[in-house]
Amino acid sequence: MFAALTSNPSVSVYTNDKEYREVFAFSKRIVLAKQPRNADIILITNRMMLNRVLTRGKMKDSLSENTILFVTDYRYLEKSEDIVGAFYSRKGRTQLLFIKERLKAKNIVLPKEYQHYMIDEL
Repeated sequence: MFAALTSNPSVSVYTNDKEYREVFAFSKRIVLAKQPRNADIILITNRMMLNRVLTRGKMKDSLSENTILFVTDYRYLEKSEDIVGAFYSRKGRTQLLFIKERLKAKNIVLPKEYQHYMIDEL
């Protein structure tokens, strides 16, 4: 899924979530970034990380405008126009969601297999 968000052959992802870091360590296309500023994608999995990315001037200023923000909680989508999508669980089912205008703002064109996960607005 992250490979669909960038044209890079390998995707640099930052997350401070231990479980996701362990999963990503086995991926052939995902490289774990040690710092958010070195990542193509930042996966935000908790409120503390969300606040850190969105409000802390030093971190926000060090991120590229091309850095893609993705969350694991649907409610976080309303916190920033910079968050392009979410991967979350609802009623025991895994959900995937992309916001069309936010993808467009980042010049991201999803492959056909992800098109039906796009919505126009929250």
